[in-house]
Amino acid sequence: MTPKKLEHDSKYAEYDEDGDGIVSDSELSHVKEIKEAESKLRKNLAQLRMARYSLIGMGVFTVAMFFVPLERVDALSDISNLFYITGGGIVATYMGTTAWTQRK
Repeated sequence: MTPKKLEHDSKYAEYDEDGDGIVSDSELSHVKEIKEAESKLRKNLAQLRMARYSLIGMGVFTVAMFFVPLERVDALSDISNLFYITGGGIVATYMGTTAWTQRK
């Protein structure tokens, strides 16, 4: 069986690593590895953004509480406790999993 040559401007041309116009099994396995690495990178970036925005949100909330009347602060104290625990949990989980995966 002869390998099939790629058509001009084929969507599979990006998988042809050696530029011979034929996509071999080894090239396809490399593409799979690259796609998995890109997927992990996107996941890590999303987790980093979530942790970063949680920290920013906690900082903004803390600063905003200085400009809120004291009666409102007392009313919001239960909600703010949950907000800080949740935000801290997100950040701690991100930092812990990052340190754990880098250790392996």
